[in-house]
Amino acid sequence: MGTRATIHIAKREEGISFSEIPEKKIVSIYNQYDGFPEGLGVTIADYLEGKKIVNGLGGSRSTVFNGLGCLAASLVAELKQEAGYVYIDNPDCPHGWLDYEYVVWGDYGKDIWISIFDYNRNCIFVGKTSKLQTKYKD
Repeated sequence: MGTRATIHIAKREEGISFSEIPEKKIVSIYNQYDGFPEGLGVTIADYLEGKKIVNGLGGSRSTVFNGLGCLAASLVAELKQEAGYVYIDNPDCPHGWLDYEYVVWGDYGKDIWISIFDYNRNCIFVGKTSKLQTKYKD
């Protein structure tokens, strides 16, 4: 049986707490297996570490995302290896029986943050990618 998780991509906005799952999401990505923080969480953090969100491209493209849609598409490309396993989900109708929910928070000129919620939707982690790597990497 898989450790199911959903990754929500959300815009950082004033007044929205990182310790709550946001109502407004850009997209949700369903991940069928290995969704625990030491697995999927570290994979997400490793991929996003050192990258930033920009508005317009110029120069090197290896460390930037041109907006949240670009970040979401790039993350799917990083996670998707073959048929199955990773799916685009309707952000307004998430899968049931999730073990974890992740929120990747970002916006132009702001650091990328990640929140992790357990199966009861309790927030178990909030922080930058480097903090997640430190806490959960073996």
